[in-house]
Amino acid sequence: MIKFFRKIRQKLVTENKFSKYLLYAIGEIVLVVIGILIALQLNNLNEIDKVKDTEVIYLNALHDEFSNNLKEVERVMKLNKRGLEMAHGLLGKMGTDDPNFTEKVFDSLMYRTIFSEIQYRPSPGTLIELVNSGKLSIISNRELRLNLASWDGVLTSVLFQEEEHSKPRYKLIDLMNKWGNGRKSYINALGNNKFSLDIPNSNFKLSSLVLLQNIEFDNQLTFFFLTGSFLNSNYYSSLKNKIENTLIIIQSELDQRTN
Repeated sequence: MIKFFRKIRQKLVTENKFSKYLLYAIGEIVLVVIGILIALQLNNLNEIDKVKDTEVIYLNALHDEFSNNLKEVERVMKLNKRGLEMAHGLLGKMGTDDPNFTEKVFDSLMYRTIFSEIQYRPSPGTLIELVNSGKLSIISNRELRLNLASWDGVLTSVLFQEEEHSKPRYKLIDLMNKWGNGRKSYINALGNNKFSLDIPNSNFKLSSLVLLQNIEFDNQLTFFFLTGSFLNSNYYSSLKNKIENTLIIIQSELDQRTN
């Protein structure tokens, strides 16, 4: 092909047809430019395809990650709800002297109220990688990109409320240690549980039922119930909705790429 164009150029020069040679030269330059542009376009298309392929990989990883996060928030909401139900049962008996409300019932309710630490533990590996590597821009969907970019702020808000909820929990434990009979209560509440520790019975006759008449215990129990309720109804519910919305967008993006 090169020899062919060279022969044409030499023939035009020898025949002294300068104007035709000039047109030919311009045409040859145009062809070269077009060739370069085509090559660049093909290269750009290849790069775009690579970016799209990488995006799909991240979308699939994010889908798995947020699916696990959804299960985690549902788990912690269920755990928190169970503790709040126990706390509610205790609140109804605070300040009373009901002979039917036995020591074992009190101990069981109290331990099931304060036993579990309420904390959402997500698995943000893929999201952290996207953000820290500066690859978040690879996500083409603007709404999804904004959701992911704001995720850290959402978790910070949830963590703040979790810490607020943990404060009365720790104070309830402190009051139990100060005024109650911790070992006796533990055995009453969890003694038959297969996960409980085998420890000797307490030789102290003191009963943790005295906490029913403790106003500080009542105040902290009320605070515990309120902060836990806000955690589920406002913070965890909002988090759950955000996760579900994010999953819908991710799935929509994946579906578009398979159709």
